Amino acid sequence: MKNDLKLPLILKQTMVRANAMIVVKAIGLVGKVFMTRLVGAEGIGLYQLAYSFYGLILMIISGGLPTALGMFTAKHTARGWRLFKVFAIFLIITGLACSVLTFWLSKPIAYLLGYPKLDVVIRCFSPAILAVPLLSLLRGYLQGLERYTAIALSEIIEQTARIGTLMWLVPIFIQSGIELAVGGAVLGTFTGALLAFAMLTAIFMYNRPSVAISPPSTRTDLPLVVHASFAIALTRLLNPVSDFMDAIIIPQRLQVAGVSSKEAAEMFGIVTGIALVVAYMPTLITGSLTHTLTMKITADWQNKDYSLFYKKNQAALQIAWVWGLASGFFIFEYASEISLFVFGIQNAEIPIKSLAMLPLLVGLREITTSILWAQNRKKTPFIGLGTGVLVNFMILYSLVAIPGLGYAGMSLGIIMLELIATAWNFKALELFQRTNSRTAVMLLVDILVFEVILIMVTLCSKLLSSLGWPETGLIIIEILHYCFWCALYLKVRLKRVFEE
Repeated sequence: MKNDLKLPLILKQTMVRANAMIVVKAIGLVGKVFMTRLVGAEGIGLYQLAYSFYGLILMIISGGLPTALGMFTAKHTARGWRLFKVFAIFLIITGLACSVLTFWLSKPIAYLLGYPKLDVVIRCFSPAILAVPLLSLLRGYLQGLERYTAIALSEIIEQTARIGTLMWLVPIFIQSGIELAVGGAVLGTFTGALLAFAMLTAIFMYNRPSVAISPPSTRTDLPLVVHASFAIALTRLLNPVSDFMDAIIIPQRLQVAGVSSKEAAEMFGIVTGIALVVAYMPTLITGSLTHTLTMKITADWQNKDYSLFYKKNQAALQIAWVWGLASGFFIFEYASEISLFVFGIQNAEIPIKSLAMLPLLVGLREITTSILWAQNRKKTPFIGLGTGVLVNFMILYSLVAIPGLGYAGMSLGIIMLELIATAWNFKALELFQRTNSRTAVMLLVDILVFEVILIMVTLCSKLLSSLGWPETGLIIIEILHYCFWCALYLKVRLKRVFEE
């Protein structure tokens, strides 16, 4: 009976995380829409180009330390505090050095990215390079202590401060040029991290756990966490490396196809700053599930409670599948409305539709990666993701340079990266072999149900249209109609998952 109650506990912790992430993503989306309407697709493209460098530097500095520390603290609570202090000193020194170097070398970095006017934007990122790794480390430690509410609150504060700074500075600097406006936008990254770190520190000091006064760590603690950090970082480093290489390859290859540098920045911004943002929005649910699931299944595997381990994994995979289908169908069907009415950019419709299957692929990849990590098979996801990144580079280099295939090449590269990485994880976990006829039929039913829902809401919309309803009202009613039936099916379907 005790084990049966643990799955709902995971779901509750996931929903705490998910609710916070919904707020965070909603605030972020407001900021993205606000910025897009002010600086246009070119400004978003420049922002994404600079952010690719920033994301790479952050991963190089902190690597997998936050996650590794969290996993270690979950198993050895008393010794986690001592390691946190050691790693914090390391990150302060490393972050300060990288921050100063980024400020000094901003011009060569901007030239490497192919846009010299990115100089000021990259300089504006330098303060965040010091603050954000420390914030990530503190969150990792608190994750090991299962302080999910504090972490969620800090993320909301960080995002609010970041977007607040963006909405304050972008209108001020836009009159001086797009690059200065984008520079003002990225300054919010530092203000958000600073406020979130101050809040978490205050909460921790006020409600300091008794384990904070810890016994001496064993000699193997530091090498163990560092080794785990490197293994996790190898997998996670591939994404920022891939993003950075994309930022270099895509604009250059688009210009080979005859596109101007301005148009190349716009196309890059539409795909990476709009289409990918829309496609990744639904993954906040599976990301939240992964956030809470990793610690739980790691403990189950260490305790050799394999029955509970596999039960949790099966439930998580089904959640990722059903949610990925629901959100993917929505994105594909309403790509035009999202592009035009939300972002005010008509050219984003086709890229958004092309990436509609990403929520499903990313969700399954994140869940299977967590399972492999819990089994201490950290090299396996790295190999799969690395293979996907290589295929992505080949597709980008060959297709994007062909006139007329810019958007198609970028979308295909992204899809193939996620598809290969997900399939590799499935193969390693032998999930293809474990899929029985009953599971296959249930998955097919899921697909058919969402197709029926789409057909039904479309027919209702056409019926209302014949009665002379305004177009905007029809779109809103159709979307609400779709969401209602999807929510109802999700409730019934996921209830059955946990009952099993």
